[in-house]
Amino acid sequence: MKNLFKTIFFSIFTFLIFFFSISSFAQDKSDVVVMLNGEERSGKVMAINDQVITFIYDNETLEYQIKKGEVNKIIFASGRIQQISKNSNKKRTIENSNPLARKGKMAVLPFRIITNMPTIDKDAIGKKIQIDCANTIKEEAPMIDVIDPRVVNATLAKNNIAVDQLQNMLPNELAELLGVENVVFGSYDIENTGTRSYGSSVTTYKSNREKDDNKYKRKGTEINSGSSSTTDTFDSRMTIDIYNDQGSNIYSVSRKPFSAGLDKYHSTISYLIKRAPFGSKR
Repeated sequence: MKNLFKTIFFSIFTFLIFFFSISSFAQDKSDVVVMLNGEERSGKVMAINDQVITFIYDNETLEYQIKKGEVNKIIFASGRIQQISKNSNKKRTIENSNPLARKGKMAVLPFRIITNMPTIDKDAIGKKIQIDCANTIKEEAPMIDVIDPRVVNATLAKNNIAVDQLQNMLPNELAELLGVENVVFGSYDIENTGTRSYGSSVTTYKSNREKDDNKYKRKGTEINSGSSSTTDTFDSRMTIDIYNDQGSNIYSVSRKPFSAGLDKYHSTISYLIKRAPFGSKR
């Protein structure tokens, strides 16, 4: 009987050690968020909603929000795998890799703004010029399917590509990413070179007449008046490069705007687009 109790006690003790070891191992494991670019982020998934995944990295307490559009799948600590990316994204990727599907399509990237004026919003101005350029191409070459700039910018954002990074990317890679045959790169280099003052001065004579010994004589006062104005002066240049999905440059041009000013770019864009390979002045 004594040996029986020892056997039972030993079995229970062994089971408890095994149970707590498994529990401790499960607690030590982390959830793994696998991004579309292959990056793996280890931590704890706190919540999943329609737009974002709330996530805490290992050994941290701060909560982060990850856009679902950037996530491939989640491998939970329990071993369960939840696929996040949609089949439509995979289908789009397959279509973009097909040159025939990209035929006749063009994407205008946000323009890069190079300036010595720190107070201006370079991102906003670059996107305004991007929209202006896209609309000009639509008017000049209606046979080209120009992708909506909002779609272009959203695709770049989902792939964590900033405007300053575009110059370091291969044109054929961007063409495939955006699903187009041609990609338009642009930059607007504008430098404030100082101010210039303009002025004028006018002298007038105010007079009246008074009678003296039956004669009128003139007397009066000289009055000086003037006006002046001050304007900023700029040195600027617009550059446009168009590449095809093979990485070849099919059009490269640079020109000073016809008039100076931060927003004086439309006429220059129109001039350059009309002389592109698809333009009316080619």
